[in-house]
Amino acid sequence: MEARRAREREAVEAVVETRGFHLVYQPIVHLDTGDVAGVEALCRFDDGAPTEHRFRMTEELGLSAPLDLAIVEAALADFHRLPSGYLALNLSASTICDRALQAVLEAADVPHRRLVIEITEHARIPDYAQAQQVIEALRAKGVRLAVDDAGAGWASFRHILSLHPDIIKMDRSLTRGVDVDPARRALAMALAIFAGEVGATVVAEGVETDGEVRALRLAGIHRGQGFVLAPPQLLPVDPPDYRPLDLDALLEGIHAPGALSPEDPGSAISVTAHSLLSAVGAIESALALLRQRSDRIDLTDSSALLVAAERQAHHVGHVLNNLVRGLPSSSGITPAAVDR
Repeated sequence: MEARRAREREAVEAVVETRGFHLVYQPIVHLDTGDVAGVEALCRFDDGAPTEHRFRMTEELGLSAPLDLAIVEAALADFHRLPSGYLALNLSASTICDRALQAVLEAADVPHRRLVIEITEHARIPDYAQAQQVIEALRAKGVRLAVDDAGAGWASFRHILSLHPDIIKMDRSLTRGVDVDPARRALAMALAIFAGEVGATVVAEGVETDGEVRALRLAGIHRGQGFVLAPPQLLPVDPPDYRPLDLDALLEGIHAPGALSPEDPGSAISVTAHSLLSAVGAIESALALLRQRSDRIDLTDSSALLVAAERQAHHVGHVLNNLVRGLPSSSGITPAAVDR
């Protein structure tokens, strides 16, 4: 055991000393427009060591800060060759507490407002008070904070509640199958609502299919990261091939969420919530497009957007009116069944 740890220590120290790694960058994409919001720097080790194993051992050996800071310095050196938007830098919990991080980032000749430091919700932060001091000092310079792996397995939301991140990254375990799994869809919507309440932006990780993209947009999540959008890549980073559905295609069929079972009263509530949130998201999308394009959109397109928004607003009003009256909102389930 001790011999293995000694070999691991030597390997990590060699990687830091010789810069025995290279970086790839994966775009974070606006699902509504296809524009790049930012890129995440991802480390690959030249000796072929599995990334997760190497970082886990590095943390156990107490060598995370030297390796993390070497990776940060390499990414900052690439900064001016990256697409517009922000650069996300993954850091271990112990590095967040290391004041050397503050010195490296503050000395960087880059706009600090375009830097995001990212920490996983899985990692235990040994000293929240110290971490908060470092984070707030960086925030004063414009650096933002992201919490990764939100909702993964047993991961709690302690970092989110304690550190108040600017960006919440929804774990791929929630993204996978979000278009076919009502539970995942409900969790995605809940996370979007929570993020809105605390002033954060949600990024969905591990987006792999067009169906997942559509479901995420309807759930109110407008940024994503995954192979269907853009793969990790060496410099230069190519523009994403992703082209978003237009508003009409996105909204098509949202009034048909599936058959309901009278034996499952909870399904009526779930469908009602999903229908309302989808409609509200559609209204927001239409208004956002009008706001962004007000100086160049033609009359026909603006009229179509307004009609779509009005249709969805009418749907919201209809559902809310039925709820107030105690009706099942077109579910075919009696109020008594819902109350049971």
